[in-house]
Amino acid sequence: MKDCARLVDQLAFAPGRNRAILELVGAINASDLRKVQVDPSAKAALIAGLDHRNAKVRWWCLQLMDHLADESYLEPILSKLGDPVAKVRRHAIHALTCGACKPGRSTLAFDLGETLREVIANDADEKVREEAREGLLRFSCPSGGRR
Repeated sequence: MKDCARLVDQLAFAPGRNRAILELVGAINASDLRKVQVDPSAKAALIAGLDHRNAKVRWWCLQLMDHLADESYLEPILSKLGDPVAKVRRHAIHALTCGACKPGRSTLAFDLGETLREVIANDADEKVREEAREGLLRFSCPSGGRR
């Protein structure tokens, strides 16, 4: 039986990261990630990894969730909009709004308009605000996401 928490910890380190990802979720590239069925223990470890002390681990968990996402990941990803690290907040917005990365190539079924407008108005980091503006556009365009 794989130790999913240990594999999530390994996301902090470039050497061995790809092996940990493969062992954890079964694929590494974007097109293959969209096709995998994630084991419940791996899914729980990814969600728990969003609260990891290391920002690289939080970012990598979001990166994987971005490609594996279903609505059960919505609340955990939303929680990272308040992360202390701007890069993590920025990727949380991407994971919430990018349909191209998801299985079925559609965004998560949730109206993020108000949430994204709040980020645009209040986030201290310009790159995070820009990602929120782009995310709002993706969500507003019929070809880029749900209305």
